[in-house]
Amino acid sequence: MPNFYVIHNPHAGNGEHTAVTNNIRNMPNVIEWFDTEYPDHAIYLAKNLAKTLVDAEAVVLVIGGDGTLNETLNGLLQIQRHQYLPIAYIPIGTGNDFARACHIGSSDEVINRLQQIVKPKMINVGKIIGEAPHQTTQYFVNNMGMGFDAAVVAQTNHSKWKTYFNKLHFGAMSYAFTAFSTFFNQNSFPVTITNGEEYYHLHQVFLATIVNQPYFGGLAILPQADLFEEQLDMIVVEKMSFIHFLTLFIGLKKDGRHLKDQKVHHFTLQKGAQIHVHDIQPGQLDGEELGNGSFIFTTTLQTYPFWI
Repeated sequence: MPNFYVIHNPHAGNGEHTAVTNNIRNMPNVIEWFDTEYPDHAIYLAKNLAKTLVDAEAVVLVIGGDGTLNETLNGLLQIQRHQYLPIAYIPIGTGNDFARACHIGSSDEVINRLQQIVKPKMINVGKIIGEAPHQTTQYFVNNMGMGFDAAVVAQTNHSKWKTYFNKLHFGAMSYAFTAFSTFFNQNSFPVTITNGEEYYHLHQVFLATIVNQPYFGGLAILPQADLFEEQLDMIVVEKMSFIHFLTLFIGLKKDGRHLKDQKVHHFTLQKGAQIHVHDIQPGQLDGEELGNGSFIFTTTLQTYPFWI
């Protein structure tokens, strides 16, 4: 039986998950419990666990949203260990895209299943080696985006609608609602992609997103993407009229037909693909704001053990 070291975001999903946390606190194999208190606190907590834990049965149990999961993963990977600390996950956030991609199910189902798992699954995570706006290495489980999707994330994170939809248990709808108001403020920008021996330069990009699984904000932007497949993909969307955008948005619910649109480009990225955004744009990593910059980075993959 694993020993769980919990990193819990008490503000995730509007903070209304007391019953879930009480059930977990009562589990006999919960060894330590940490509540996050500020942005990036999960990185600090995970980094300390990676530094200090010698428990051979240790599993880091994340209770929060995609952002808390992302911070925990990045904290754990900042420390070199002989053996990675597996991550378990109970989704209580707004979008819960990772849980949707893994078919994790409800919180109660996850709690019951955690006691039955005997070994972790290796899942592919994206790795970004950045040159600008910062020289840094970061990891993601869902996606990394620049332009429109990042603007939607920023707008949603600071919107009263996020709280409202979370209370109704329709958290993912907050992203869809914000998308329409964000559309008119998003300017186009040029992007260069060097993918193996292939080179692409697109002049009027609206959205550029690297994906590791199908969903963004609950919408299937690349239905065929798979967390267990050793592959990163990139979706690039060119600037379009609002009517065109609305048509594509509706098509997101119809088995990927939006990918056939002439304004939508799909790239299968080779390891070491280089991306350059030639303009100041907002960025996001698993729904966490990266701030604004003219991004230059290299992409690759690695695997990480998840207790799911």
